[in-house]
Amino acid sequence: MLSILIPVYNTSVFELVSSISKMAEALTIAYEIIVIDDASTTSETLDANEFLWELKNCTYIKSKSNKGRTAISELLATTAAYEFLLFLDADVLPASSQFLKNIINHHKQASVIFGGIQYEQTPPEPQKMLRYIYGIKREDRSLETRRKQPHLSITPAALFIKKDLYLSLKIPVRNSYGLDILLTYRLKQKEVPILHIENSAIHLGVEDSEVYLQKTYEGLQTLAHLEKQNLISETYRPIQRIARTMQKSGLSRGYLKLFERVLKRAEKNLCSPRPSLKLFDSYRLYYFLKIKQDNA
Repeated sequence: MLSILIPVYNTSVFELVSSISKMAEALTIAYEIIVIDDASTTSETLDANEFLWELKNCTYIKSKSNKGRTAISELLATTAAYEFLLFLDADVLPASSQFLKNIINHHKQASVIFGGIQYEQTPPEPQKMLRYIYGIKREDRSLETRRKQPHLSITPAALFIKKDLYLSLKIPVRNSYGLDILLTYRLKQKEVPILHIENSAIHLGVEDSEVYLQKTYEGLQTLAHLEKQNLISETYRPIQRIARTMQKSGLSRGYLKLFERVLKRAEKNLCSPRPSLKLFDSYRLYYFLKIKQDNA
């Protein structure tokens, strides 16, 4: 019936797995939980996840080397015994005790089901506000909003998908941040309908702003690489369309020179307790244009 797949890196999954296991047992469905640790480096994580060895219907695998999320997701999918897959990031929690039941109730209606992502109402520490505000404003989308852009509104952080469909997408096994966009793009290419429902998972993994800025840069590098290799359209994401227009109109060089002057001040704001998302958009555009220029 259902394979619940959880990639792990330096994160305890005790609360998540305990919760999802309890839900599965209550439904009396055929299920398995597969957790693959991508060579975690902290003893706290490894110790906290030792309970997985004894958990019913659970397979716990430890990778000897860090392979990256895409490779681990591929391994999870190929290892899965059942027809339906539920991917869950290690740093999410179901918002409702009916989370699994809601998915099972809809599983015959679509090959891909997504219930949304939400964030805790209590703000985190000041040094984590950029990731938190971005999540609240850009990722915590209503059902109505998600349905307007069904493919761009999904994330494998909490995604139900048929196994044969997922494997047919053939996502490159590359250890780089930001490859999730290729999954959504290939689903759109195949014209796979996305069933959006009210069934959110809470994203708990809010990074420090400096870490998030570095991940943002890595994600933009991945986006530029995918575009250059013709793996995604150069107009798929809004930032791509803006960059393309600026390059064609000859505005990109001027923008790069102008933003370079305020880059340090921008980074100071983005790492502050009150970061500006408009400035973050400008920051992302600056680096995307710069990466594309450097790679031309």
